[in-house]
Amino acid sequence: MAVRLGDWHCYAGAIHIHTTESDGTKTLEEVVSLGREVGLDFMMFSDHMTLSNREMGKEGFYGDTLVTVGYEHNDADDIHHYLLFDSPRVYPSDMSAAEYVKAGAADGALGFLAHPDEIRNKLKSYPPYPWKDWSVDGFTGIELWNQMSEWMEKLTRYNMLVNACSPRKWMVGPTDRILKKWDELNMTRKVVGFASVDAHAFSAKVGPLKVEIFPYKVHFKTLRSYILLPEEMSRDFNTARDQLYQALRDCRLYFANVRWGAADEFEFYIKSGDQTTVSGGQIKASADARLVVNLPERATLKLIHNGQYTLQANTDRLELDRLDPGLYRVEAWKGKRGWIFSNHIRVESE
Repeated sequence: MAVRLGDWHCYAGAIHIHTTESDGTKTLEEVVSLGREVGLDFMMFSDHMTLSNREMGKEGFYGDTLVTVGYEHNDADDIHHYLLFDSPRVYPSDMSAAEYVKAGAADGALGFLAHPDEIRNKLKSYPPYPWKDWSVDGFTGIELWNQMSEWMEKLTRYNMLVNACSPRKWMVGPTDRILKKWDELNMTRKVVGFASVDAHAFSAKVGPLKVEIFPYKVHFKTLRSYILLPEEMSRDFNTARDQLYQALRDCRLYFANVRWGAADEFEFYIKSGDQTTVSGGQIKASADARLVVNLPERATLKLIHNGQYTLQANTDRLELDRLDPGLYRVEAWKGKRGWIFSNHIRVESE
């Protein structure tokens, strides 16, 4: 549940969830009940090419959990999957990727490139659905880490049963390729990066056995995205939804694989004089500017400046001064497993 971090309020949630309105296996109400059991503060649903859950009035608060509904668009070739939230409608299915990205931006919707880095060719029945048209502009952010995609990329016909029985152990982290692309995009404008569960809870037969692939509850106990709000989340649905969506636009977010440890007390900020900024913010370079990272426990902490890894240490705390202008973000790893990833803070020249 929500945690107070200095002047900020931290909320944990799951993004990219499917229901029986498309290719998920439980209703929205059933999935929300599971999310509430594990303490999610917000859940963002995105069934394929439908806003039916929204049209049926299913957005709102379920107890303390905020539920919003968008949808997942794709082009005629079933690639360029795109999550849209706060769009006025489902856009025509014959639009190109450039057209529905542009339409969403014109309507003020949030748009996220879904599983853009998907690469898999071991099983022909499970083709990849990557993002290929990087000439488009107007999207809000990128799924840097898609839980279902990474699991399926490691899948072969020989390891299906083992992978299905222990899906969380196969998660490693975002690829260097997509992190590099994300850093490059942020050199010119804000592009939020986050983790998504892409939850369906598919049923599948593995030999004589019937198994559920990545049950919803297992998804929610693995990858989470955390937003930072300057005030408590409102109990009014419309206000709370706006708070959530604005945090995403502003990149006030970090994400984590909580299989490797709780992450709700992670802190990353830069302080200069009486000003303090967190992920998504910007601050003037000054003689007293100081970068601070606090981890819930020791891990391999990596500092990235303008897309380059500049520092690595096994620690639970980092303080760094004499900061050069540019973009800063951090990663925390447990051995070879990704744990926590921040968005960028911009340090501007004096």
